Parts: sequence; C-alpha cells; structure tokens
Amino acid sequence: MELLASELFALDPRIRYVAVNQRGAIVEMEQRSAWPSRNPPETDRMEELLLNPILLEATKRRGDLDLDGVRYVIIRYGSQYQAIFPFEAGHISVGIEPESDVDGIARRVRESLAGRGK
Repeated sequence: MELLASELFALDPRIRYVAVNQRGAIVEMEQRSAWPSRNPPETDRMEELLLNPILLEATKRRGDLDLDGVRYVIIRYGSQYQAIFPFEAGHISVGIEPESDVDGIARRVRESLAGRGK
C-alpha cells in the first residue's frame, strides 16, 4: 500500500496526525512535526487497534440499516478532533486541530481517499 500520511498532511496544515489500520494492523502512524503529540504513543496505538474499529463498526451497522452507510465519524476530544474513515480492510484516522473547519477537512480527506478503496 502506498503511504498516505504525506498526501493527507498536504490537504491542510491543521491535520496533525494520520494513522492507517488494515486488517487489524497499524501500517502507518505519523505525527506532523509542527504539532507534537499531546499523549503517549501507546494510547494512540490502542485507539487505532481497539476503539476506532469498534466505533466505526457500530456506526457502519447503524448507517447501513437505512441511512446509506457511513462516510466518516468525527469525535471531539478536549484537545483535538479525530475523524475516522472506513478504508479498504480497515480505517484511516486523522487528528485535526480544534480551531479548524473539521467537516471541510473531513470532506477533502474523503475525496482524496475516493478511488483508493472503500
């Protein structure tokens, strides 16, 4: 798989973090150097392996009932937003600075991912 962090970081300078999980394994996890992490790397790793797949599966199940699926999930933490996108055999997570147009960034990420996988 082609690395995605550089491509997604180029979409907006307020994207602070990109992680790619495929088939239950983290294949990419990058923090933008201009935005240092606010938490230990192990918590990010657990979020990508446990929490985000569960959240995405739950929202996907609901969306598939009668809402035409799920495009992405946005979580508002105290220090940042996290956008989670279904992608191929897993997901992509994007950390976004809180003073951002989060939905606009999420739409651009989704468009960038279109055609690469589902």
